[in-house]
Amino acid sequence: MIYISKGTSKSSLRNPLKVTRCGKTVQLSGLQAELWRKGRYEFASAQTKAEEMALTSLSRAGLAEIQQESTATFRYYALTSCVLCPTQRPGIGLTTGEKELLCWLKKAGLRMTVAELVYLRSRDIRPARKLLRARNRQALVERIYNPHNIADNLLEQQMESAGCRDEVVADLLSLLRKKRLVLL
Repeated sequence: MIYISKGTSKSSLRNPLKVTRCGKTVQLSGLQAELWRKGRYEFASAQTKAEEMALTSLSRAGLAEIQQESTATFRYYALTSCVLCPTQRPGIGLTTGEKELLCWLKKAGLRMTVAELVYLRSRDIRPARKLLRARNRQALVERIYNPHNIADNLLEQQMESAGCRDEVVADLLSLLRKKRLVLL
């Protein structure tokens, strides 16, 4: 079983750990706090039955996204269940792909999903003035969605087989490790 943590904490070294997600603060201690910290910046895995039970509890609280297998597809689907929130840290020391994703996340005028980011990269659509900011939100939505992918979860399913899916997931995880991104 693999997982990735969701939410933010003010001080990750103090016990009990206080994690905030969507305006709700949850206090964690013991195994739950340890597991949440392990999955904060990357996918982690449960090793014991006690860890699996603690993760199930974290998942019910909305603080972890769990998948049964450690494959690229399951990692992609775990991230599709997260809200990607860029931080205010400067974008220095990033690769070209990371910079592009961060630009979409910060300037698109709407909350971008993993599937939308994969779609944009798969179609080689770069961040451009005519697609960025709230005033161009509709233009961006029209570039991504069409009658063949507008239905619920259809884009996520289509992007599962995109050639650049793993590259986008790797770039997002790198942004998470570099603290340029928070998962909610």
